Amino acid sequence: MTAAPPASGRGTALHPVPVTARTTWLLVRQGPGWGELSDIPEEEAARILASGAPLHSGFAGRTVAGGLATAAADAAARAAGRPLADWLADRTAGTVHRRTLPLYANINRAVRTRNPDAAAAVAARAVAAGFGTVKIAPWDALTGPDRIAEGLRIARAVRDAIGEDRRLLLDAHHLLTVDELLVHADALAELRPGWLEDTAQLHDPQGLRKVRDALGVPLAGGEFAATEDEVLPALRSGALDVLMPDVKHAGGPQQVLRLAGLAERHGVAVSLHNPSGPVATAASAHLSALLAPSSPPLEFMFGEVAWRAETVTPHEPVAAGTYTLPPGPGLGLVPDLSHRPEETTA
Repeated sequence: MTAAPPASGRGTALHPVPVTARTTWLLVRQGPGWGELSDIPEEEAARILASGAPLHSGFAGRTVAGGLATAAADAAARAAGRPLADWLADRTAGTVHRRTLPLYANINRAVRTRNPDAAAAVAARAVAAGFGTVKIAPWDALTGPDRIAEGLRIARAVRDAIGEDRRLLLDAHHLLTVDELLVHADALAELRPGWLEDTAQLHDPQGLRKVRDALGVPLAGGEFAATEDEVLPALRSGALDVLMPDVKHAGGPQQVLRLAGLAERHGVAVSLHNPSGPVATAASAHLSALLAPSSPPLEFMFGEVAWRAETVTPHEPVAAGTYTLPPGPGLGLVPDLSHRPEETTA
């Protein structure tokens, strides 16, 4: 992993960390604090930072705002000598419920060939590593008239690989229409997913209700939501079971907690969206520690590269499907930009 030279703007520095042909962790440093801007292009982030334009506008602007807010919170917590979870709890009258959190393995980017055998092999590795819940987006990169059936075959292969006693999560990534989901409702329900993610949009509560009623399985969504108005239609509908705000895209830690509190007041569980590098994962873990103890596991990108944990100091604290909050102040870890992997990214 060779980090490119940083790009600077208004007292910040961008550090892109190439991971694979698909993934670059775009980190932002502001003083002693760190945040993450993945997955927006470095050039766009640099332009936004240099322009002085208002943030929170558009996906890229929101992501820059989220990364800067995370870096600011990390810096403030470090200055106070408090772990980020405790620093946030102090400011929100919250409670740190857990310091070791369950994770689920998102295997999507570790499946380099989109076929059932490849997906099953990675899923089996996740189970062997101690994960009790596995997620895949089985319809990603599939085209043609057989794409839905092939995605179902991939999902079935993952279900068979992890066994019936572990949870399978499916992410549709809005690649299937509501009508397509309804046509294949029985086949989807037979997979017994713990949730089906990104079906209808949050602003389409009727679509969510149709899918929820037809499948009879929990629905999840909200990875790009940043405001209360964006999530309220789904929360009020009773058709959304899990809200998934992302610290990178929602505007930072405090806004994630606002959205999470709103969801919990509507009886909706919260599981942070986190297909991210170690910096955003650390921030998400600190935030998840303040959620209800019964909250679903936190997302973790499993198996993308073998050297992931070594890119931060101390190494990323993931073991047996859990994340243990580092005891140090702030995020409790910092990127090691000098790290060089032994393997070549692909």
